[in-house]
Amino acid sequence: MQRMLHNIKGLSRTSFMCTVLLIAFWLFCLSGCVSKREYGAALKELHYCEVDNFVLQERVQSLNTEKGDLDAQLRSERKSAEVAHALYQNLVSGLESELSSKQVEVEHMQSGVTVNLPGAVLFSTGSAELSKSGKEVLFKVGNMLRDVPYQTVVAGFTDNVPIGGMLAERYPTNWELAGARAARVVRLLEEAGVARNRLLAVSFGENQPEASNDTPEGRAENRRIEIRLRPIVVEE
Repeated sequence: MQRMLHNIKGLSRTSFMCTVLLIAFWLFCLSGCVSKREYGAALKELHYCEVDNFVLQERVQSLNTEKGDLDAQLRSERKSAEVAHALYQNLVSGLESELSSKQVEVEHMQSGVTVNLPGAVLFSTGSAELSKSGKEVLFKVGNMLRDVPYQTVVAGFTDNVPIGGMLAERYPTNWELAGARAARVVRLLEEAGVARNRLLAVSFGENQPEASNDTPEGRAENRRIEIRLRPIVVEE
């Protein structure tokens, strides 16, 4: 921004010099002490200066437009950051008991706010049906998100244990299981009043683990649902 202002000031000084040159030229001509050749050379120089002045004025206008666009972008980003911070504070305040009992975790990210929910709080092992406690937590979260004009991305994650037994007939791989869990959470958030055109279900399967899958504790940490709230206004 400072560089842009400096450029504008520099262009203004150049335009001023052209104006000075114009005045000097006419005074020179009025004095009568000028040959035909000198007159033609001075006229040509003045023409070039006028062209340069026109180009410089166009550049100044372009820079002023760019400055206005940057100012608008900065205002938009500042407003977005304020909305995200307010949303984070509201979620932390409204989910205080769930945060204390580690049923939920709220993170203020640079791109928005993320609500993390352990899979054990929401589902039984190998199931995509929400538990009673899971529904209660999600309804509480959904009620707080109804008036938030953000895109709500529900991402499902699993551990790397292959699906086995009869369960594999319904969920051949962890992709299907994570996707079914994400879709079930999306349906409940819609029931809680979150606009359906702001909801999106995504499956990550066993990818992007939070911890090592070599221990039961790590696998439990990897089985999770993330509700990612991103400041993307969707047309109603």
